[in-house]
Amino acid sequence: MLLRYQPGESFLHRLDPRTKLLALIAMSAVALLFSSLPVLLLAFLFETVLAIVSGLGKRFFRALTLIFPLLILVIVLDSIFNKVSSGQVWFSANIGFLHPEITTEGILFAIAMGLRLLTLVGISFLFIMTTAPDDFVRSLRNMRVPSVLTFSLGYALHSTTALAEDTRQIMDAQRSRGLELDRGNIIKNRNKLTALFLPVTVSVLKRSKNTADAMQARGFRQGVPHSSYRSQVPGNRDILMGAVLFSFIVLLVLLDWLLI
Repeated sequence: MLLRYQPGESFLHRLDPRTKLLALIAMSAVALLFSSLPVLLLAFLFETVLAIVSGLGKRFFRALTLIFPLLILVIVLDSIFNKVSSGQVWFSANIGFLHPEITTEGILFAIAMGLRLLTLVGISFLFIMTTAPDDFVRSLRNMRVPSVLTFSLGYALHSTTALAEDTRQIMDAQRSRGLELDRGNIIKNRNKLTALFLPVTVSVLKRSKNTADAMQARGFRQGVPHSSYRSQVPGNRDILMGAVLFSFIVLLVLLDWLLI
C-alpha cells in the first residue's frame, strides 16, 4: 500500500510529529500563496529531496501517480482557459460563450498550477508515510489540543490505511469470483464498480459502528482528562528542520520578489 505509514529511522521519520505538521502547513501555504513557476518548482524539488533522504523516493513517486489524471486535467484546462494571454498565441477560438486560447505564457502558467498540485499533495503524502498516527495524536495531546480534535485527526489517519486495506481485500475477493475490474473503461465497468462500492460502503458502516461501541465502552467524553505514558519532546533534529524550513521559505520569498 502506498498511502500508509512506513516505519523507518531516517531524518524525516525521527522528527517530532509537530515539526512535520509545521512543515505541512508551511509548504501548503507556499503552494497556495505563490504562483511563480521557478518558486513552485523549487518547492516540489525540496519535497522530492526529503522523500529521497527518507528512503521513500520510489514510493513517493508511485503515490503521485494516483493523482496523475487530475494533474493532466489541471494542466490541460489551465492551458486552454487561463487568465494569462501574453506571449505567442498557438491556438484561439470562439465556441459559444467559451474562448479557449493557448499561449506560451498560458502553458507556463498551467505547468505552474500542476506543480502547485504536486507540492500540496506531495507534502501531505510525506506526512502520512513518515508519521505514526499514535505519535501524532500523542504530540497533539501534549499541546493541550482538545481530545475530540486529536481523536478525529488520529482516527482519520488510521481510517485511510484501514479503508485502503478493506478495498484491496474486497477487490481481491471479487477477482477470485471472476469479476474483471481491470478491463474496460469506467462507463463499461459501471455495473462492476457497484459490486465494489456496495461492499466497501457496508465495511465502512460496520467499522463506524464498532468504533462507536468501543468509544462508548471506554467512556469517551466523560470529562476525565486523557493521560499518556509517553511524551513527545522536540530535539536537535526538529530545530535543524525548523531552521532549514525557515531558510528555504525566505529563499522562495526573495526569489519571487526578484522575479516580479
